Amino acid sequence: MESPHGIISKIERFAIHDGPGIRTLVFMKGCPLRCLWCSSPQTQNPFPEVLYDATKCQICGCCTDACPAEAMMLSDGEGVEIDRKLCTGCGECVEACPNEALECAGRYMTPEELVKEVMKDSSFYRRSDGGITIGGGEPTMQPEFVAEFLKKAQQQYVHTAIETCGYVDWKCLEKLLEHVDLVYLDIKHMDDLMHGKLTGVSNELILGNARKLSAVRLMIIRIPIVPGCNDSHENILNTAKFAADLGENVERVDLLPYHRLGVQTYRQLGREYSLEGVEPPNERTMQRLKEIVESCGVAAQIGG
Repeated sequence: MESPHGIISKIERFAIHDGPGIRTLVFMKGCPLRCLWCSSPQTQNPFPEVLYDATKCQICGCCTDACPAEAMMLSDGEGVEIDRKLCTGCGECVEACPNEALECAGRYMTPEELVKEVMKDSSFYRRSDGGITIGGGEPTMQPEFVAEFLKKAQQQYVHTAIETCGYVDWKCLEKLLEHVDLVYLDIKHMDDLMHGKLTGVSNELILGNARKLSAVRLMIIRIPIVPGCNDSHENILNTAKFAADLGENVERVDLLPYHRLGVQTYRQLGREYSLEGVEPPNERTMQRLKEIVESCGVAAQIGG
């Protein structure tokens, strides 16, 4: 039987915040949510995409000559314009660019190829009790590929973790859990209406899966703290109470301060960033929110 192919956005080595020990992070492409603050917009769509950095472009025309889909156009004084409807993400323009102004986000791999790649770091896993964490995007959007990859990783005696938004059919998630040691689950907002406004989807399925997850796997709940969106006392308190009710399998709550590191990527994709002007929360605010979580008897940390 032919191995399933998955589309990978990026592989990041020597990570220390996404699970125990030194880890290799695998970022899948494709996500069912459209969070206003998403810092990885290149992982949202489940297909290859070309990123364009205008600051490196010399407007030489090499990319337009190389593009078989005629999706690249030179604009007077503006650099290169990409017709995203025509672009197939083939990467011909990336290869042709002499200035590295173009980058392809997304490559196809088999589970065997990915395991071979991440196991290059196996000595670090052994020395630090580390392992592999797979996120995205949303890894549950490619369930067959992810399940096979995690299975093969565990056969190599590697600790496995998954980062998920939880917006997935439970039967699909349950199959992945057979090969997962630790789950990171995002909870963006406890109010369903607000969750819909901020992410584009309801939180009902997510909260339901959180309850089921807490019965079968060690969990860490993550809350991205975005000023003006979900950083109210009421929301953090309600989330902490929810986490407390899930029981002892919830190891802690990670409060992740909003940052603006992905803003440039929106420009490279030719997209607008909807939270322009929003600044990261200060240390005092983060400490106050941490104390709210801890007041409910749940361990908490800033960052994760």
